[in-house]
Amino acid sequence: MTSSFPSCSQVSLNKPKQKKSSSSSSVDAVIGNNDLVTQILLRVPAKSVLKFKLVSKKWLSIISHPSFAFHHTQLNPHTTSALLLRVLFFFKEPFIYRFLSLDGKSVVNVPSNFLCFDPDNPSSTYISQSCNGLHLCYRSGIFCYIERNRSTYVFNPTTRQFAVIPSPPPGNEISLSQIQLVFDPLKSPYYKILCVSHLESTLEIYVYSSETKIWKLSVRHEDYDISPAGLSNGVFWNGAVHWIDPAGNEFCFLVDEECLRAMPRPPLPASWELNSFRYFGESDGQLYFIGLLTGEQNPDVMNMGVNVSPDMSAGQMARSRSSNIGSQFIVVYAMDKGYSNWFVKYYLDANAIAVAYAEMMEDPTVSPCLVNGSINICSALQYTETLAWV
Repeated sequence: MTSSFPSCSQVSLNKPKQKKSSSSSSVDAVIGNNDLVTQILLRVPAKSVLKFKLVSKKWLSIISHPSFAFHHTQLNPHTTSALLLRVLFFFKEPFIYRFLSLDGKSVVNVPSNFLCFDPDNPSSTYISQSCNGLHLCYRSGIFCYIERNRSTYVFNPTTRQFAVIPSPPPGNEISLSQIQLVFDPLKSPYYKILCVSHLESTLEIYVYSSETKIWKLSVRHEDYDISPAGLSNGVFWNGAVHWIDPAGNEFCFLVDEECLRAMPRPPLPASWELNSFRYFGESDGQLYFIGLLTGEQNPDVMNMGVNVSPDMSAGQMARSRSSNIGSQFIVVYAMDKGYSNWFVKYYLDANAIAVAYAEMMEDPTVSPCLVNGSINICSALQYTETLAWV
């Protein structure tokens, strides 16, 4: 009997070819187009972009190009995602850092190796200040001065890149509080560092550029009158670095023009005391000067011709003062971007805040200004993600 089944030689083992789906063809077309891949990656959050470096050598090359970081910042304007609290346990080194989410609901300890970015100098590193995602750091003791052999860094915690900064030119030791980091990623991929020296009434400002990698003397003024206390809290805002002392005397340095500019003084009451000063800094594109007043003190809104924020009228402020004689008030002055004047943006009853948020008086991790026992939350640095090269 002849078998009706085909022999093995008659059976084809080759599967019929399947047509490539249109979706896979589209994916291949996208992946093969460098310009299109670049445009997609430019719109991905910074931390995710860093992970995509592992996809392929082509993607690594695209993301690692210096111009990519600059264009990524243009399309993803920086926003502060958290505050980096610097916690000091007295008589102990180094500092401890904690992330505080902006919603105030979580405080996370920063890993102990967060600042171990330089393998040649694994000892303790301290963050002096932050500016739009970059940190100015130095290595060594806490309460010291810059020395010739001391390591000073600019560090990007997002990319873990760092640069060692050469010592500033002045022969005298310069306090780190007189060093100012300046970085505006929307204008330039390069950062600058200012070194302000005020000795025997002579003011000198040296500027270091990450583009040229050198220091240069930018400004020199003899017989320049400024309180040394004013040099300890430089703030970068509106294209300039601003300094102010607790009495409200201030001046600023225009970074691009490399010149000094006078600024109006906040309209402080006649009874203003130096220890009433609480804060000078920038937040969300606004420059602030904050002080603490008693119920009897007047922020001189009407007498000094200062604009009052639409959030609170002068009448509301007057009623608040009259009903709380003896209380303490937080007055928040904001600077007009045209430098024409300061205006009172907020006028808050400090006692009412303490009652409403009692945990601020109990938990030292909540407030960046609170000292409780042996723990000092001595500063809060803005934490921003950026791909900027250093």
